[in-house]
Amino acid sequence: MGMENPTVDELMAGLRETKDPNDQALTRYTAVMVAAKRARQINSYYRSLGDGVGYEDLAPPLVTTVSRNHLSTAMEEVTRSEVGYTLRVDH
Repeated sequence: MGMENPTVDELMAGLRETKDPNDQALTRYTAVMVAAKRARQINSYYRSLGDGVGYEDLAPPLVTTVSRNHLSTAMEEVTRSEVGYTLRVDH
């Protein structure tokens, strides 16, 4: 598979490079959730541009892509290890 359609295994490989050694083992669920959260951030960024306010607090896409699909863009970022994550554990 190419970057256009990364597999979950490719997402996990990208996240392994940014993983905090103190975090729990990386799971497929975590990889998918990281990509989904990043897609929501990208969507919020573009929406705020349309409103003309507030985009300074949101990170623009980190990769150049021809895709207009925010999830595809997020998955490319994760696969390229351009997105990290920290698991938050609520007790």
